[in-house]
Amino acid sequence: MSLAEALAKLNPSQREVVECREHCVAVAVPGAGKTATIAAKAALLLSDPIKTVGAVTFSKDAAIELRDRILALAGPSAKKRLIAGTFHSLAYKQLSFAANKRPDIATEGERAAIVLQLLQEMALEWKLEDAVSAIERCKTQLSNPSADTVEGRLYAGYQQALERNGRLDFQDLMRHAVLGMRDGTIKPFAVDALLVDEFQDSDHLQTEWTSIHARAGAATVVVADDDQTIFCFRSALGKTGIDAFVREFEARQIVLGINYRSHSEILSVAGKVIRNNRDRIVKELTAFKGPGGEVRFLRHDDEYKEAVAAVEAMATGIRAGESAAILARTNRILDPVEAVCRSQGVKYHRAAGRSILDRPESALFGNLLELVEHAGTAGLDSVLGFAGIGMVDLQVIQGINAPSMIPLRLTKKELLSAGLGEDAAIKYFDLNKRLTEWRSLCARTFHALVLDGVHEWMLKWASSDQGKRSINTTYDVLSRLHGQFSDRLDFLRRKNNEAAADAIVLTTFHSSKGLEWDRTALIRLEESVIPDDGSTETEERRLFYVAATRARRIMILSTARKNPTSRFLIEAGLA
Repeated sequence: MSLAEALAKLNPSQREVVECREHCVAVAVPGAGKTATIAAKAALLLSDPIKTVGAVTFSKDAAIELRDRILALAGPSAKKRLIAGTFHSLAYKQLSFAANKRPDIATEGERAAIVLQLLQEMALEWKLEDAVSAIERCKTQLSNPSADTVEGRLYAGYQQALERNGRLDFQDLMRHAVLGMRDGTIKPFAVDALLVDEFQDSDHLQTEWTSIHARAGAATVVVADDDQTIFCFRSALGKTGIDAFVREFEARQIVLGINYRSHSEILSVAGKVIRNNRDRIVKELTAFKGPGGEVRFLRHDDEYKEAVAAVEAMATGIRAGESAAILARTNRILDPVEAVCRSQGVKYHRAAGRSILDRPESALFGNLLELVEHAGTAGLDSVLGFAGIGMVDLQVIQGINAPSMIPLRLTKKELLSAGLGEDAAIKYFDLNKRLTEWRSLCARTFHALVLDGVHEWMLKWASSDQGKRSINTTYDVLSRLHGQFSDRLDFLRRKNNEAAADAIVLTTFHSSKGLEWDRTALIRLEESVIPDDGSTETEERRLFYVAATRARRIMILSTARKNPTSRFLIEAGLA
């Protein structure tokens, strides 16, 4: 497509953004064609051979896509005059140029080791991820936190450790770049225009980085939608940052209000809900496609029946050549959905978070069932280790079983005489007793009773919430299958979790942002789930809005009947 053709396709509001040569806020509703607008604007600016353009996004993939779209319109000769990247990658370039060497970035492993050591030294019973989040929040500010707070001391110790090792982390990139530009040791990029996407997700450092370039003379366009501010827990400023930019630079505000993605029935639901947030930039969602979509609200007896219904509805679309996704407020809500996909052999892609069935507890569940069915010792070592039996005792057990290659039935006294510790002897005796019972049940094809017993035993020794989730989901898959355990395990281990055009996407509301499908199912829309008690109602409403604007044609909204329906469905007039 030529630049002239791209410009001809723009609507009046998009064209206004493209032709604006002053500071501007483009308020883009979901599906408003913002990438096409930004690309056209950048290409038009680059058609002047002396102009330079900077383009900033929040993810590497988005930066690559935007750069490629700009150059496809502007031509390869404009490549040297286009600077495109994420905030962090551009800050990295600035620091590299200023110091004449590349910054040495700490790995995730190094960062974790530093934080774990600090937690131990400070006698803090914090989770690693909570400590890392606290440090990262401190780093969104230019000033150092007070040393009188736990977070401040944790931050200070962390920074000192990085400095001792000559390292920076990604948050340091932005901080050092902004501080350097403020004191004159680092220069802003010499661009005539700066285009910043998803500006509502910017934190204090990112908004200041943008403002410094605007003050330096770059005609700056920020593309934002305050209604899609869903990362406040990452210090995103949302409307506060947008308003500050408008005030400082007297930026023109242009609303891109036409949605090219969804039919009006879907947008009507989203619009009714988001209007209940008061402090927002007023805008109306207009469906370019008009009517022709479908919205269904369903109540189910429990979360598994809900999962089955969602999978069946999305699989229908996949078979018709459509794209489909099941969206949930949290990743763990997707566990029963994954169990249904596995047990029914439906191809799916767990796009947000790791598959719960890839955890070691799921593999151990299978090992234990194989011990039951095959009456050998293969996998016994790892199963006993899961129950807390140490390496020395495991070697003793191996010696006991070695002559016969089957777990021997010995008394506790005999086990102690063989050299086992008392705790290990009790655990080994108990498991051996259970194995005998399970094998008898298995021989009589009472597979459901065996599964119940193995499930109960595994949960007894699970040490983490994720481990318990893995065990429960594995049990749910296997109990929905039929036949010998070996056949069920073969089915379980098939890799039907992969990204593909004919796979149902399983993802969270947060991770769905920026994506779209022909049909979606939003599940567990219940009070205490959405809105979540740990977040503000206004942000939770924005999160629902984001999820509710992902579908092009069909959107299914559902709940488990035993729980109260989300207030957002009531606001939408569906419940």
